[in-house]
Amino acid sequence: MKKKILVINPVATSEWNESDAEYLRKAASSDTLVELVNIERGPTTIESFYDENFAIPAILEVVKENKNSFDGIMINCFADPGINGAKEICNIPVTGPGESSMLMATLLGNKFSVVSVKKNVVPMFEIKARAIGLTKKLASIEYINISVSELERDRTKTVNEVVKSIEKAVKEKCAEVIILGCTGMLSLYTEVVRRVNVPVIEPAATALKTLEMLIDLRLNHSKIGLYTYPVFDKIKGY
Repeated sequence: MKKKILVINPVATSEWNESDAEYLRKAASSDTLVELVNIERGPTTIESFYDENFAIPAILEVVKENKNSFDGIMINCFADPGINGAKEICNIPVTGPGESSMLMATLLGNKFSVVSVKKNVVPMFEIKARAIGLTKKLASIEYINISVSELERDRTKTVNEVVKSIEKAVKEKCAEVIILGCTGMLSLYTEVVRRVNVPVIEPAATALKTLEMLIDLRLNHSKIGLYTYPVFDKIKGY
């Protein structure tokens, strides 16, 4: 079954479009067409609720404009900005890296830890785990104190910090599975995996493969409760 997937980079820059598209196309099945776009208005990175909330209107605009032209949509940020609203307005599956990778982690071990960027994302992702119902499965959220825009500046330092955080999570928090808690870390994945002896989930590829699975199984979000279609004409000015 041929699949056409739209990936939305929820940032107002095309800086990562080419590399992200290349990576995701390699991860996709041979019968999947991946198209990737960024938003035109909003933050250049998402590292706070402030950033996330400014990104959401532009994300939903892209979703509304494209939902009838694709078999599925992926929002390419671990914070999954706008995912619930996107699920409401779509009759096709929508996935995000945060939700997909946390759920995947529960299949691989008793507890998981997330390794992400800055300290302030720790409570953000604790809230996400609680919203998904996975608080008891979350061992910890670690941070490397490097911003998204700085991840590639000194790759050796970044990889070392990620590995150090993984070792801490495994030794001190009893984590059995690790999630890289930022899609900006995808280029570091291979180097990190070589140095640790624990399953490591790269969330962007996980969200993409989850979306492919949902499309293949002809499954979509239930429309009789949480993701009931909203009243569209209530929104003014967009």
